[in-house]
Amino acid sequence: ANLEEETAYILGLKNYMIGALRREIPGVQFNGDFDGRSLYTVLSAAFPKTEKSEMILFSLDMAQVCVSGGSACSSGADQGSHVIRAVNNNPNLVTVRFSFSKYNTTEEVDKVITILKDLI
Repeated sequence: ANLEEETAYILGLKNYMIGALRREIPGVQFNGDFDGRSLYTVLSAAFPKTEKSEMILFSLDMAQVCVSGGSACSSGADQGSHVIRAVNNNPNLVTVRFSFSKYNTTEEVDKVITILKDLI
């Protein structure tokens, strides 16, 4: 496959996840501008903070789902993301960064959505 096809496929996965999150997770918000001016391989979503969702990164890791918290600009930092604070400074939200590649599938997205429904 060529780069254009791979890019379209990955963007399709990202858009599929956005739609699924909007349908299935009440209160989900998205950080950044994902209507064409954001990286097609990354989705930053913010979920309502609950006792369960505060453990969301750990819980997803235990379910063998690889995600990150905050922004890539703050990887390795432990005081939170200055980027996320600038974009969405809501202490009642938990931010999760999802990354996509040509190797991911809609079935994997569906699995993540199912897991998230139990955590939010």
